[in-house]
Amino acid sequence: MKPTVAVVSPGYPENPGGVTDHTKRLVAHWTSEGHRVEIVNGTTDSAPAIADRLARLETAALLIQYVPFLYGRRGLSRFPESVARHAKARDIRVTTFVHEPWVPPTRVPWLVLSPLQRRQLRRLVSVTDEVVTAVPTWRDMLGPTAELVYVGSTLESVAPSKTPHQPITSPVVFSPLASGLRWDWIEAAVRAIGAEPGLIAVGADDDAVSRAEHVKRWYRPEWRWLGHLPSTEVRSILERAPLVLAPFVDGTTGRRTSLLSAQSAGARVMAATGHLHDPMFDSGPIHVAASLQEFARMAKAVWHSTDSADERGRRLQWYAEHFDPVMLDRTLLGILMRGRREGR
Repeated sequence: MKPTVAVVSPGYPENPGGVTDHTKRLVAHWTSEGHRVEIVNGTTDSAPAIADRLARLETAALLIQYVPFLYGRRGLSRFPESVARHAKARDIRVTTFVHEPWVPPTRVPWLVLSPLQRRQLRRLVSVTDEVVTAVPTWRDMLGPTAELVYVGSTLESVAPSKTPHQPITSPVVFSPLASGLRWDWIEAAVRAIGAEPGLIAVGADDDAVSRAEHVKRWYRPEWRWLGHLPSTEVRSILERAPLVLAPFVDGTTGRRTSLLSAQSAGARVMAATGHLHDPMFDSGPIHVAASLQEFARMAKAVWHSTDSADERGRRLQWYAEHFDPVMLDRTLLGILMRGRREGR
């Protein structure tokens, strides 16, 4: 039996989202490779009790999935650092995956939170064996030993449906409640394209959008808000989408799972540059704009251009070469197990 590995992922599996979906994929892949995967999905148990339980299970390595707000309403908590310290004291190797480091000081409340979260992460990093992130800018910020591992698509792989579907006649947004989406860019592109019903949004229904402060001002009743759908239906929509709109304020990076899910389906994708933009995407089959006007203009041009099976094949091949989820998760596992004997 291969060594047991553990993952700290608050809210798993009940709370859907990027980190939860990433954890779900890790569990599936690592289990298939013969490892027992133990999940710590709450923050109410004491860190010593958690570490003792993992030690009894002969856990060799622990992954902490880190986003500040996973661990507290204000993104402030000693829990991840405490778990890391107690796990290391029991000879469990600790790796932290930084999905988001801290909030930027761009709002009044964040002027206080940002430096506190920054200090919190630095303390956590100082006690872990390895640090991983999916963003090159953050890797450089986290120190010389931090490693880059992309997240890729967290959409479940499913066999193509043989049932005929109606063609999609509108651009698509996947995961419309994701933070950082440039909805002003999306609206401009929708107007420029002029399709009917204008936009199809997958991942939030009308009610969810009405409760989302950062999105509800962009709500249009004539657009189709489809809510959460099974993976088979999501993939079917992305495969048939004439164009997927995914402009994020921080740019195009390997942590944006909704964008990467569209790429994994072979879709044509419109994206944006930003302060975290990964230049690796500049050489890929993805359309990247630097301004609202350019985004709308490019979206209209792509919409009215003819796609082909060969071009779709090249998009799928590029995605497989850079973001194959099995290889990504195997790479991450290798970092977790670095220096450990298989038979521990």
